[in-house]
Amino acid sequence: MKTYRNLYKKLYSFQNLHEAYQNAVKRKTSSKEVQEFQKHWRFHLCNLLRELKTKTYFPKPLQKFVLRDPKTRVICVSAFRDRVVHHALVNILQPIFEPRFIYDSYASRRGKGMLKALQRFDEFKKKVSKNGKLIPNARNTNEVCGFVLKADIKHYFETVDKELLVQILKRYVKDETVLWLTRIILDNYSSEVHGKGMPLGNWTSQFFANVYLNELDQFVKHELKIKYYIRYVDDFVIFSDSKEELSVCKEKINLFLKKNLELELHPDKCSIIPLRRGVTFLGFRIFYQYKIVRQRNIKKIKKKLAGLLQEYEHSLLNVQDILNVLHGWNGYAKIGNTYQLRKELEKSIKTELSEKEFQKPTLTFLNTPSFSL
Repeated sequence: MKTYRNLYKKLYSFQNLHEAYQNAVKRKTSSKEVQEFQKHWRFHLCNLLRELKTKTYFPKPLQKFVLRDPKTRVICVSAFRDRVVHHALVNILQPIFEPRFIYDSYASRRGKGMLKALQRFDEFKKKVSKNGKLIPNARNTNEVCGFVLKADIKHYFETVDKELLVQILKRYVKDETVLWLTRIILDNYSSEVHGKGMPLGNWTSQFFANVYLNELDQFVKHELKIKYYIRYVDDFVIFSDSKEELSVCKEKINLFLKKNLELELHPDKCSIIPLRRGVTFLGFRIFYQYKIVRQRNIKKIKKKLAGLLQEYEHSLLNVQDILNVLHGWNGYAKIGNTYQLRKELEKSIKTELSEKEFQKPTLTFLNTPSFSL
């Protein structure tokens, strides 16, 4: 097994910090904190370089706020300078661990993401149902053969064991200073249980989630020999033509999580679902012939756009900010059967803009080809 040493000098190099800064600043330029950092970014990067080199770096306290969308979550936001350090660390670790991740892990990886995971879901539902073979006495073409184990891990980010995570990293990373920085970042967050938890909102948390749960991925693929498995952060699905096989898998996975990762499956969010009933995954309810956006996701985007329109009315942002959010959501939603929904949402935004008497060029911009739904 190849191990990696002497990584820390590369981590705190100006070149790596500059790349980390460029990654951290993407789509964050409206933040006042980011704008202040940008004014003297070379000076701030040199300060970070000096602090990291001399091991005097210490992150600022996390800012916490409650997000309800609709379930309540505590989001922790790091200071921008600390986010630069997070990117610098991941820049060094990602090339080491990326080749060790399975193909069907889709969160926080280049070339992956929700759309790819949903496309893979479509591939697997066809394979396990033998291209849409219908159950006996099927009433419609969605009543196909096959089952899905739909599961997620109970309070995942709150229950990750920090020291166990470091031990997983140590199998490959033999640079103690890199591990020192990792512990500094991990220990900047405290949960209700000592030694447990990572904050929602940090780039390092997203990367470490993949490192930690790669242990589960390897178990599912190589020990259980499961062919049709998709994981997105702590949500995962397994496809089979046998309900009994999935039941056995569920018990073995839960035992593995408890024994090896000090985690457990969520008892209320883990079930075996016939494909014919439709499976909820990544915001969609997916049937064999079509998929629809969940109602709570529709309410969420409408609420977000309404808030953006209010901010625009008070000159706190511009039309492009609204377009970016709507365009991003459209890119996600159009993988489902959502044409009418997207057209109605577009019409609603235009009506809102008209009622607020925005300038004509703004409305014209909304009709440009780049905004095509």
